[in-house]
Amino acid sequence: MVLTLGVVATVQVVDARAGLEAATQAAAAEAARAPDRASAQAEAQARFSSMVMGYPMRSPHLTVTIGGFSRTDQVLATASCVADLSWAALVLPTRLTLESRVIVPLESWRSRGP
Repeated sequence: MVLTLGVVATVQVVDARAGLEAATQAAAAEAARAPDRASAQAEAQARFSSMVMGYPMRSPHLTVTIGGFSRTDQVLATASCVADLSWAALVLPTRLTLESRVIVPLESWRSRGP
């Protein structure tokens, strides 16, 4: 019984971790393709929010840092969430904080603003 709880809890953590990584990567890529800084922030947050909905995590948070938004800059996306394992408290901690960090170069084909 305890072994089964441990396996199921581990699968939940792995699933949440994979979801957080995928959502962070997608958010950074979305920001890198945006035409301006404001759009980059909004589009990254929207993409991140839509992706994390399908994964077993609580309190997902995304921070996007873009710099000067010139063609040589990079997008830094940092995300965190909590995997709630309170149902498996006999085997693992009740909460596990997960973090993800992605760096993506801004797309060079973006046109410059007026």
